[in-house]
Order: sequence, then structure tokens, then C-alpha cells
Amino acid sequence: MGLAPRTPTQGHWDALEAYFQPAAPYSMELEEFLAHWDVSREDLAIVCDCSLTTVNHWFSQGVDRRKPSARHKQRMALAHHIWTAIETEPEYLQKLREVYIQRLRPKRQT
Repeated sequence: MGLAPRTPTQGHWDALEAYFQPAAPYSMELEEFLAHWDVSREDLAIVCDCSLTTVNHWFSQGVDRRKPSARHKQRMALAHHIWTAIETEPEYLQKLREVYIQRLRPKRQT
């Protein structure tokens, strides 16, 4: 017999809202992110949910140079936070996440 469904608390709703809303105070400059993580430009495009062309403009010189937007900086900060948290989480949480991921994957028919 499984556990009964739980009603989300205000804390649950607050956490969900925090993920849905732009994390204005949480941002990371490109240079700071790159000082922590050895990623390719393609990886940056995935992290920032933008095109490789956009990322290339961040590294260009002259009139074509652009800077990452506030949204891009927020996504870099979020990636940094998640990646750092995964490195420091206890082993039992790692195992719990693995079990959860296995349950999400569709079962193969034999």
C-alpha cells in the first residue's frame, strides 16, 4: 500500500514560485561562471537556453559584441548552484535521485 497523497504546504508553494519567477538577485557574470566551470560554447548555449550564435557574440570583439542578458545570468547562477549542490550532497540523496530517475523512465517491454 502506497503513501496517501500529501497536500502541498505554503513552503512547497513558495519553493515552486521561486523556481517559476525570475531570480533577479541571483545572477552570475559569464567570467565568474567560466572561472568555476570548464564548458564549451555549445554547453553555454544549453545552460543559457540560447543559440550558439548568441553565445559567440559574447566572446566577439567590436560592434558585434553582446553581453549576456539578465535571464542568461540567472540561468548560469542556477546551473552553478545545482552543479555545486550535486557535488556536495550526501550519498543517500544521490541514491534516492537515481531511484527516482529510474522510475521516471518508461519500462522496456520484454
